[in-house]
Amino acid sequence: MNALVPPAPDSEVQDWSGFKRGQHVTLHPATGPQLRGILEMRTDDAAVVWIQLNDGGGRRLLHRADGYRLRHA
Repeated sequence: MNALVPPAPDSEVQDWSGFKRGQHVTLHPATGPQLRGILEMRTDDAAVVWIQLNDGGGRRLLHRADGYRLRHA
């Protein structure tokens, strides 16, 4: 069973508006290994992104308050 991660406080929420579709990115979770992939889609307000993970890792839907840091790869 997966434990739910509480949303990040507003002061820690990253602005994802500088990330564009097709860019290679690295996801840095609060704990655990980093993940790499390509940003497939982003909502207009940059609150939600879809990342196609490398090496057959599947597709991830992330909200910017989920606790991940996004970096350009």
